[in-house]
Amino acid sequence: MAGLAVLTGCEPPVSLPPEPRLTELGLTTDGEVGQLTIGFEDGDGNFGLDQADTTGAFCPTCPFHHNVFCTYEELRDGQWTPIDLDPAIGQVPFFYRAPRIEPTGQNKALRGTITVELAPRYYLTSVWDTLRFAVHIVDRDLQSSDTLRTDPAVKP
Repeated sequence: MAGLAVLTGCEPPVSLPPEPRLTELGLTTDGEVGQLTIGFEDGDGNFGLDQADTTGAFCPTCPFHHNVFCTYEELRDGQWTPIDLDPAIGQVPFFYRAPRIEPTGQNKALRGTITVELAPRYYLTSVWDTLRFAVHIVDRDLQSSDTLRTDPAVKP
């Protein structure tokens, strides 16, 4: 489940590049529960998807059906290893659809925070005890942000 907060108000016009940019990333854990906090900016204000955005590049089987991508990584023998999660064996990838936001006024730039509540037991059972997430977002023009990684976390 993803939540989204957008900061608006009477601010002077902001000039940001049209592609989305991550401004901060945090992972908090409390036993079996985890939460990602993702700060972002988008200069042309076209981040987010409507529920009806399910055709073309956003169809359910297309790579851009989601717009928030969180890759699970484990520290294995001193190397960070991305783990491809396999839904066929009950593993669910950490991909989400953040809702569309319509900027108001002449300034179309968006700044906001996405909060992702990770499912209970958000970590894989394995012999390795340290994880992190690599995160990027994609706007409706299919422009991708940079990728940020959370600080390492020890599995409960």
